[in-house]
Amino acid sequence: MLSGKLFGVSVDMYPRALDYLVAEELLPVFPAVMVVGPRGTGKSTSLSQYSDTTLDLSIPAIRAAVAEDPDGAISSSEGTVFVDEWQELPEILGAIKRSIDRVDGGQAGRFVISGSVRARSQAVTWPGTGRFIRLRMYGLTQAELERDSRSNPIDTFFADRAPSFGHSDLTRNDYLERITAGRFPAVVDLSGRNRSRWYSAYIEQLIDRDARQVSERRTQAAKLRAVLMSCVARTGQELNRKATARDADVDFRTAEYYIGLLEDLSVVIQLPVWHSKRLRRLTQAPKVHLVDPGMACHVLNADASVLRRDATLVGQMFETFVAAELASYVETALEQTSLFHFRDRDGHEVDLVLEQAGRVVGLEVKSATAVARSDAKGLMWLRDKMGEDFHYGAILYSGTIPFQIDERIWALPLSCLWRRPSQSGS
Repeated sequence: MLSGKLFGVSVDMYPRALDYLVAEELLPVFPAVMVVGPRGTGKSTSLSQYSDTTLDLSIPAIRAAVAEDPDGAISSSEGTVFVDEWQELPEILGAIKRSIDRVDGGQAGRFVISGSVRARSQAVTWPGTGRFIRLRMYGLTQAELERDSRSNPIDTFFADRAPSFGHSDLTRNDYLERITAGRFPAVVDLSGRNRSRWYSAYIEQLIDRDARQVSERRTQAAKLRAVLMSCVARTGQELNRKATARDADVDFRTAEYYIGLLEDLSVVIQLPVWHSKRLRRLTQAPKVHLVDPGMACHVLNADASVLRRDATLVGQMFETFVAAELASYVETALEQTSLFHFRDRDGHEVDLVLEQAGRVVGLEVKSATAVARSDAKGLMWLRDKMGEDFHYGAILYSGTIPFQIDERIWALPLSCLWRRPSQSGS
């Protein structure tokens, strides 16, 4: 097993689903693979295993040497070159682009690039269009924590035959503990005050250094922190930028910019509204989710016992927990998949919608240990509107027994996201 340090904490490295995708599918075909995601998710340790040469731009001496002659540094590097923390020297991307262009089609497996910042394809300086395959690595999935990096529930949900799941051995308290434990490799084995210390240090670096490093304009740490806290308080809800501006005591444009900055830093994700030509009166607002529910719980000073007493907050955290899991699985699904939420102005809604080539899977998330047919009304409405294009629907809940609610709609224990089905159903 690999081991290393993440944000100052020694950790054993878990097998990652992205490892197989990079090694088996992408590097043998494409000249450059870029993996971005939150700082501390294990990108460097995971991706360095594929390199013959490493340029770690977080090291000042290496960064200064490469800055003198980026093209020369790239051309003189042998084999597969791993460029780590690209955002420390953005012009390195231009040098990689030029290197790829000098070889017809590029040499497969030449570059692996990682960073803690989303590269904006719309930016004037972005040279990677059509040259870099971009992926995101988020925190550990529950399957990876259980040493099963090949499991992907999206593939299961979209299978031709409905999956058949067994009973779950996890309780509601087990899920609460998993939610508050977080998804960063360095924090999952910490508890109590040490977990809080780690998250506090992480957020401090995020606000005081990382944001200022990549922001196109001057940021105010206190205001950015306030916007982050507003996003945390509203995780799992539709994003209301005016309310966030009011929460943080900033103007609307500043709030919008700071939310985008947090998304660039891979701290929050925005799920757009799923649209269909068959449906009308849809809302426009995306939903906001923290990529790590443990961080959200830390910011809100909410451990498992607090969640047990707060019905609204626990519902938000369950949904954010599932959204964060699915965001990771989208990257490694067998077919291109998009993740949305659904809501129209008449009140019909589904927490999460997955789409593949026009087919949809709808998912509702409930923190309760028991669910009824009435909890599936949004799924049934969407199924009836979509017809055969509605492939599968499920209520993910904290009970232990899977059962069918209606045609193509099931109630499933939440652990079905990372526990493989026992067999294929009919």
